[in-house]
Amino acid sequence: MSNILDSIEVGESTMNRREAWKYAEEILLQVSRTFALNINVLKGKLHKSILLAYLYLRIADTVEDDPDMKASEKEVILGKFAEIFKMEKLPDESIAAFEQSLPESWRKSEHPYMNLCLHTHVVVPLLREMPETYAAPVRAVTIEMCHGMAKFALRQEAALSSGWFTLESVADLDEYCYYVAGIVGKLLTNLFAADTCLIGESRKAEMQKLDVSFGLALQVANIVKDCVEDSTRRVCFVPEEICRRHGFAHSYEMFAVPAEAGARADFDKRRAAVMGELVQKAWGHLDDAIAYTKLVPNIKMRTRLFCLWPLFMAAENMKLIGDGSSLFASEKKVKITRDTVKRIVKQTMLHFYSDSWIENSYAKLKSEAQTL
Repeated sequence: MSNILDSIEVGESTMNRREAWKYAEEILLQVSRTFALNINVLKGKLHKSILLAYLYLRIADTVEDDPDMKASEKEVILGKFAEIFKMEKLPDESIAAFEQSLPESWRKSEHPYMNLCLHTHVVVPLLREMPETYAAPVRAVTIEMCHGMAKFALRQEAALSSGWFTLESVADLDEYCYYVAGIVGKLLTNLFAADTCLIGESRKAEMQKLDVSFGLALQVANIVKDCVEDSTRRVCFVPEEICRRHGFAHSYEMFAVPAEAGARADFDKRRAAVMGELVQKAWGHLDDAIAYTKLVPNIKMRTRLFCLWPLFMAAENMKLIGDGSSLFASEKKVKITRDTVKRIVKQTMLHFYSDSWIENSYAKLKSEAQTL
């Protein structure tokens, strides 16, 4: 891939504010599989602040995900990235120190994730334009996520050295999901409140009771959907304590299919039961996330759509997965079709304002999932 700045006919040496925003908008489309859709339904300061937050968290995630870097290196680099956001002025020297610490091999990569990281100096200064009520939550969430990602990178490296990365307990799963998604829910509440006087202190307090669960709903649904794919990397986020309840000594045993036909039926039943527990956990968080969305004032159409689209997509995916057995029934990953996405977008645009429509449509999906 050629430099994205060239592809949009922007010269980096002469880049101005408008061109920097253009870069941010273009790179979002290249680094996001799903969130570009709902981020781009937003407008104004809310759109810009959530766009920037997503890009910053994608930078941190790219460092954490690198397969060739040692965890100790990731910890140092994530620390340098977090350092940028500890001061309101976002010091240029801190930005430069972070970029200089990135692996030399990334400078030759054509991957958009690396491209974004190497243009931290383009996207981070844009946050200086935002009012402090928008910028402060973005800085806080970036720092907290860097800390959490560094922590789990060290744990993952230690675990993989002896075979697999697994999580022992549901509490461990909750902690992991908190750092990669739950804190995003906290960010959203602060930004939604900054964006409208209709979210006063009492409504904001109600939203804060549910906002972490909003993030966890999407993350746990993704963990369920991606569990087979994750296993190819010798990673399993399904807690071992759940697996033991269904006769597996370790979570990774779910991917060691017995050769004997007689043992297969019981194996499949136990494996589906494990995933079924995680599916129910996802539904529980989705319940909270729907309640959270209804607390967004219903005249804030774009904000509601921003929330509704990923939630209904996650619920549709959970419906397809059913009791969990379908996850292992085919080599193809279970996921909704583009037609389903289009239907969700169309229906929510017609009914976003109606709490009863949201409740009834979600309840119908959940009921259908439980009867499949």
